[in-house]
Amino acid sequence: MSDPEAAGRPAGTPLVGRDEDLAYIRSFLTDSQVHGAALLLRGEAGVGKTAVLDAVAQGAARHGVQVLRANGVQFEADISYAGLNQLLVPLFDDFDVLDTVHRDALRVAVGIGSGPVPDRLLTSTAALLLRTLAARTPLLIVVDDLPWLDRATNAVLGFVARRLVGSRIGFLAASREGIDGFFESSGLTEHRLGPLTDASSAELLVLAHPDVSPAVRRRIASEARGNPLALVELPRALTAEQRTTLAAVPSVLPLSERLQALFAARVAALDGRCRDLLLIAALDGTDDLATIEAAGADRAVVDDLAPAEQDRLIVISADNRRLSFRHPLIGSAVVEQATAADRRRAHQALAEALEDQPERRAWHLGEAAAGPDETVAALLEEAARRRLRRGDALGAVAALTRAAGLSPAPADESRRLAEAAGRGGLRRCGLRR
Repeated sequence: MSDPEAAGRPAGTPLVGRDEDLAYIRSFLTDSQVHGAALLLRGEAGVGKTAVLDAVAQGAARHGVQVLRANGVQFEADISYAGLNQLLVPLFDDFDVLDTVHRDALRVAVGIGSGPVPDRLLTSTAALLLRTLAARTPLLIVVDDLPWLDRATNAVLGFVARRLVGSRIGFLAASREGIDGFFESSGLTEHRLGPLTDASSAELLVLAHPDVSPAVRRRIASEARGNPLALVELPRALTAEQRTTLAAVPSVLPLSERLQALFAARVAALDGRCRDLLLIAALDGTDDLATIEAAGADRAVVDDLAPAEQDRLIVISADNRRLSFRHPLIGSAVVEQATAADRRRAHQALAEALEDQPERRAWHLGEAAAGPDETVAALLEEAARRRLRRGDALGAVAALTRAAGLSPAPADESRRLAEAAGRGGLRRCGLRR
């Protein structure tokens, strides 16, 4: 599946924060129009690799370069030469420039001819017809989601990419970090597409979601960590009230369908014990491994989390006893996939592990409650008062509001809601603009 950030960007929204990356890539490939060159683009999911590929391809086409494209598709990964077929469709009529042996091998490989399966080296050599065609028109080969291309195509492309010197061919391919494929990349130049800067993140949010309040945009930018897809998609999962009122935004941001598809599949592949512990970590939100171990009770926490660590979803530091998600949206995906009962159990386990931290314990008990509970409501009300004494009006409003929701008696519910309004006053907290 291609990096979906390009499709997620609203129509007409410019490519924000990528001027330096585009300048580097275009400079590299402009030189390739004379000497030939291959460049691999790497980056995390949603960072905008597809959008950058599109921008480079469009710019090259405007300058008279013929662009050949292929996209790795997971369900075609087992079909030999499916990717090569995508690339060479525009060149089918040019196969006649090859000698009979190479022409027939290439036609069979890409599915427009019949005969015995050709030798891979023969097919790879035949694919160098690109050098002949580039003699009259510069070519740019653009490949997205390189690891999802079939093995045979990857072998041919690796062969071609190492033999571009002296041609007028550029090769630009994108691959997600942490995913290995069959393409042999050793010796080829790589460029990492990093997250957007804070300024670019803010600019993209304003362009994509001008109706979202500045305070909520700052919260989203903090969670997205410069990931363009997250910046564009996270506001779409918020309600109208949440888009304008920071107090209404949940502690764990909900994911849109696009973000769920991006992160949830990796989480779903983990076993139940690992997912349970990841849920505790996500709901705890402090990165404190000791708290996660305490809430995990008798489990071998580090061992049970090994699959998530191996899949690069989390980082466990033995030195400072920290567990962190490689991206906050992974934690959101964990929470999204859990059932309500799973979340209540995780909150209850955290509450039991936090006996010596009354404010955090009260909050987790409130989230663990399945219905009205005056004991928990009173603990939340006390937690609100502690927060007010520290000047945390926003935290106090949230605690009082939750306490009101758990109040069995209507009078207590009304009293706590009134206190929330009077204590914080959303306007006085700067939450309405």
